[in-house]
Amino acid sequence: MFASLKASPADPILGLLAKYKEDPNPKKIDLGVGVYKNEGGETTVLNCVKKAEQHRTDTETSKVYLGPTGSTLFNDEMSKLIFGPDHKVLNENRARTVSTPGGTGALRVTAEFIKSCKAGATIWVSNPTWANHTGLFEAAGLIVKTYPYYDYDNKNLDFDGMLAALKQVSADDAVLLHACCHNPSGMDLNNEQWQQVADVAKTIGFTPVIDMAYQGFGQGLDEDAYGLRLMAESVNEMVVCSSCSKNFGLYRERIGACTVIGATSLQADIAYSVVLAVVRVIYSMPPAWCGTG
Repeated sequence: MFASLKASPADPILGLLAKYKEDPNPKKIDLGVGVYKNEGGETTVLNCVKKAEQHRTDTETSKVYLGPTGSTLFNDEMSKLIFGPDHKVLNENRARTVSTPGGTGALRVTAEFIKSCKAGATIWVSNPTWANHTGLFEAAGLIVKTYPYYDYDNKNLDFDGMLAALKQVSADDAVLLHACCHNPSGMDLNNEQWQQVADVAKTIGFTPVIDMAYQGFGQGLDEDAYGLRLMAESVNEMVVCSSCSKNFGLYRERIGACTVIGATSLQADIAYSVVLAVVRVIYSMPPAWCGTG
């Protein structure tokens, strides 16, 4: 069986990381994986994380599975961090969150969830977008299309082109949007532009999928979630893929969350049940690192 295989091309980001390690130049700068480094080029463990690790070591009494949802406490706190404690979707009990193996796990769960909603569904991503987005979605059988985002010639945001393309998206399509710190362009929507995109989403009815991997690394925890929270107020259905890898420095622990929003509490429950079925056949149980610490 293996004899028919052909070698897959190397991931460009991982390939760049390998070249960086091999380069003897002392002034080299790593432009590969997006991890925080101090002036000495080190990615240290945050003090709060060290305290949490010690607390977990001192208090953990079992390694039993948490279940496919993960820690209920973690999920509740992540929902508050994402939306703010008094957001409409939380007050109306329309959001359901599960723990995932990082933001990548959340995206893959979302892809499979969308496929469960509609086989062969189309998801639109920005041009450019994070290199792994297309592979993750295509691996789940989704059709990936792009909308204009970064104007390479003028080196600015092509918002007019983006908005014009989104107005042509079908109601049963999904649209991926970066909440903040757009990867790889670094160009984010301002508040007024978020309002226009939210208005288009509400009018057409497509499903927004918000990828928030860098909350707190742009303008601040609340400021970086502005567009996401606005979108959640504007539409009936939405999916959020969030990650703790960056803002908590938990790169190797792989903890994130997938949140589905339904038009009603009952529809959120139904969507939640489908998400749990997806989780069960992908990785079954999420990591327990965050746990109740």
